[in-house]
Amino acid sequence: MNKKRVVLAGLLTVTLVVSIGMEARRQIQYRENAAAYDDAIQIAGLAKVQGSKPGETGMDMADAVPPVEEETVLLADVDLAALQAVNPDVLGWISIPDTVISYPLLQSGDNRYYLRRNWKNESNKGGAVFLDASCASDFSDYHTIVYAHRMQDGSMFGSLPNYNNAAYWQAHPSVYVRVGNVVRRYDIFAAHTASVKGVVYRLDMEESGLEEEFLRTCLEQSVFETRIVPEKDAPVLTLSTCTETGYSKRWVVQAVLRDILPAE
Repeated sequence: MNKKRVVLAGLLTVTLVVSIGMEARRQIQYRENAAAYDDAIQIAGLAKVQGSKPGETGMDMADAVPPVEEETVLLADVDLAALQAVNPDVLGWISIPDTVISYPLLQSGDNRYYLRRNWKNESNKGGAVFLDASCASDFSDYHTIVYAHRMQDGSMFGSLPNYNNAAYWQAHPSVYVRVGNVVRRYDIFAAHTASVKGVVYRLDMEESGLEEEFLRTCLEQSVFETRIVPEKDAPVLTLSTCTETGYSKRWVVQAVLRDILPAE
């Protein structure tokens, strides 16, 4: 009996040591990724901002308004050339004002590539924010999908699940994307869990005549109502991250194009 206890104690000790080592490594990865994206903010010429807390708003749903256009002015000054000098895969910058989401936007020919590489092309499990490989790099498609990890420290798209609360949407109703010489403003109209095999992940809407089914599905599945009903031909941006419940479904936040403003 004593021998069994010794063996069991030994196994528990090994398990504990391994667990501590894994957690330490994860924290190192978090810090390394945070440092890489702090560098991106500096190189881009942006000021680091603090994200607001989930649900920190006193607004009524009917009073929800887009962020002030200061965000457009801010992103217009992003130094894309300097970012692209570090990594040519940088397309632009994506931001949700007053949240932690303010990152370089990348695209490669393989959607798996930036799952384990940061914006500097360095190995890191935090990955990057990247555009689907099949989408037009100038965001000219009807449906554009952008991916990033749901990190436990809240970085990358770790804050997107906060959109399961209407109050969070009220405080953060728009997504801004700087690509090329323009800044696009998208207004969020839906947030929900979607099947990766469903219409929400189709990129051939226009060719297949699926626009109405797509929009109906998004609006019906949304966890809150925004009163925003996109026109059939209005471009839609889908931000996609994991649900932490397997690979068959993803959490998505969807927005419709409202404005395109020159960045120069």
